[in-house]
Amino acid sequence: MPELTIKEIGRILADSVNLETQIVCVYGSERIPESGVRTSSISGCLASAMYQMATGKICGPLYAGYEQDQSFCRCMGGPAWFGYRSFDHGLMSLLASGSEDLKGFVPKRLKKSREIAQKTISSIGKVVPLGRYVVMSRCEGLQDDRGVRCLVCFASGEQIRNLCALAHFASSDVFNLVSIPRGPSCATMITYPAGMAENAPPDMLFVGPSDPSASFWLPKGVFGDRNFREDGQDDGRMRKAVFSCRYCLVLPKCVIKWQLLNSS
Repeated sequence: MPELTIKEIGRILADSVNLETQIVCVYGSERIPESGVRTSSISGCLASAMYQMATGKICGPLYAGYEQDQSFCRCMGGPAWFGYRSFDHGLMSLLASGSEDLKGFVPKRLKKSREIAQKTISSIGKVVPLGRYVVMSRCEGLQDDRGVRCLVCFASGEQIRNLCALAHFASSDVFNLVSIPRGPSCATMITYPAGMAENAPPDMLFVGPSDPSASFWLPKGVFGDRNFREDGQDDGRMRKAVFSCRYCLVLPKCVIKWQLLNSS
C-alpha cells in the first residue's frame, strides 16, 4: 500500500468528522515560504493567527522567526517556547502571583508559586527550534510534505472525541495516547507535538489549549448558555452545548500515519 501524503491524510481526517475548518500542518524551514505572512502581522498570538488561517480568514502560509528587528509575539516566553532563546526568569513570576520586577505586566496566576512554575518549565526539557523559521500551512495547499511534524485540527468537542476514537482504533494503549498538557496555546499546538520539547512524548496526541487566554480568540460556542426548560429539566440541548465549544487536536505526523495505515 503506497504511503499516504499529508494532503490525503488531511482530507481523510476532515471528511471523517465533517470538519468545517482547514487542517493546518507545521514544519521548519531555513527560508521564508513563498507568499508567506509573518504571524505577528496578523495577531499578537501565534495560535490565534493559525486559527484564522484554518477558518479561511487568511490564506497563509504563516511563518514565525526570532529576528531582532521583528516582533515574534506578545508573550514574554514566546521565543523560548520555540527554542530561539532560554526562558526569562521573570516568566516564573508572571505565571505565579507576580512581583516588583514585573511592573507593567498583569500576573497570570496560573501556578501556585514561582517554584512550581520553575519546576513546570524545567520538566519540559530543552526546546530545539525546527529551523530558522517555523511554518504553518493549510494541508490542502501543501506541495512537499517531507518536513511536516504535526497536524492541527480545530474542531468541536464532539469532533475531537470522534478523532480520538479514530486514533484509538489501532492502538491497545488505553491511558497514554491522548494528553491535555499545560502550557501556552502555541506549545500545545506546535512545541509538544512537533517534537521540539525534549521531554514531550513522541507518540501522543494533544488536545487543548488548556491556557485560559485562548478564550479571547477561540469561539466560546454556547457552552455557557442556559439550555434548560423552565421546570429545570434538560430539554436535550445541554448535551449538544457541551460539544459546541471549540478546541484543537494536534496529531504528530508519525502517529496519525501509523494509525491510518493500520486502520484499513
